[in-house]
Amino acid sequence: MNKIKQLFSTLNKVPNDKLLHFFYGTILSFVGFLLIGDGALVVVAAIAAAKELAWDKALGKGNCELADFIYTVVPAVMMLIIKSV
Repeated sequence: MNKIKQLFSTLNKVPNDKLLHFFYGTILSFVGFLLIGDGALVVVAAIAAAKELAWDKALGKGNCELADFIYTVVPAVMMLIIKSV
C-alpha cells in the first residue's frame, strides 16, 4: 500500500504543462496511427519539434524545453511498442 501512495505522490508532482504535452501527443499519435500507421511517430516528432522550435523559441511564445518535446513524443513511442508486440 505504501508503494502505491509513493507512486501517486510522485505522479502528483508532474507539472500541468507536461501533462498537456502528453495529452496532445496522445491525440496526435492516435489519429496519426489510424491514418498513416507506423509513420505517425515521425509525424508526431516533427510536429513536436516544430512547436518547440518555431513557436516557443523563434516566436518567443513559451519555454523551449526538451522535456516538452519528450512528453509529446512518448505516447507515439508507446503506441508503436504496443502495436509491435
